[in-house]
Amino acid sequence: MPNSTLQDFLLARPVVNGAFEISAARSYLHDEGDYDRQYGIENFPPEELTVEAGHLMDICRRHGLPVAAPVLEIGCGTGRISIGLALQPGMGHLLISDPSPAFCGIVQKKLAGLPVKASKVDFGILQAEDVGLLPQGSVSLILLRSVLHHIADVDGFLRGCAAVLPPGGLLVCEEPYYEGYMMMGFLGQFIEDALAGTGYASTTEDKNRIQNFVATMQFYSRRDVDKSQAEDKHLFRPDELMVTGREMNLELTHYPNWRMTMSPEGNVGARSGYFQRYFAEYIRYCMDWPEDFSRKAADATRKYFRFFDPLELGGNTTPACFGTFVFTKR
Repeated sequence: MPNSTLQDFLLARPVVNGAFEISAARSYLHDEGDYDRQYGIENFPPEELTVEAGHLMDICRRHGLPVAAPVLEIGCGTGRISIGLALQPGMGHLLISDPSPAFCGIVQKKLAGLPVKASKVDFGILQAEDVGLLPQGSVSLILLRSVLHHIADVDGFLRGCAAVLPPGGLLVCEEPYYEGYMMMGFLGQFIEDALAGTGYASTTEDKNRIQNFVATMQFYSRRDVDKSQAEDKHLFRPDELMVTGREMNLELTHYPNWRMTMSPEGNVGARSGYFQRYFAEYIRYCMDWPEDFSRKAADATRKYFRFFDPLELGGNTTPACFGTFVFTKR
């Protein structure tokens, strides 16, 4: 059954194109319709998305989430997680939200005709910073994937989540780690020389791509500049998030280089060579480099990543690039 407190709150909000208007709409900085293409996620069958969401819910259950608990997804994007959650057995009231009405519309279209198993699915126009507008204790799980680093006031956001969650409630997110991105920027300085060592002469366009990548990683890593107008604002250190979380009665457990939509066996198996693969995928998809050039750059820099081979013995994974953060409301 839908959570009555959450449901009553939503019914008091205006509805715009099938989504409850919780806060002001804000479009994505890029074309929402091109998002799936850029990140290579155009064709994911619903069955695969359901399995991915199942792994995510397994993590939440291990941290105490009850069956059929009300769930809020913040920053749904094109629905990579949303679809699987809606098709998940035992899912309660699911509120799928994004500040972009276009993203909400894309997910609505993708869900149309699918065998939804959640007790109720609603859509909301919601800026993450406004999560505190929801009634206190109204959702048991708040989910974000690649969203927290876009939020200017992380402390304020965590404070809002702590108010919305009941004791034992969870905030689960997947976010970038400081050390991995800083290291990617450092290694990026050697891409041009590494390519030259293979006999490839970088064009002016290639050099501009490399310089932009290095500058981007440095910008992400800096803490002395105003990032309020930037799309990506933060890289995270677990020790700092632990301190901040405790101030708001949120206890943090983190899983470095661990995808929340992948099985434990898959995550453990992916530890070997993780940093090298992450680097290659980042320049290809996040920096949107042409496939041929990104492959050349990844192959040419492979020798530098051998440094990490002995550090990964015994199941270790380093440096941490991206991982799952689970905050539990005390």
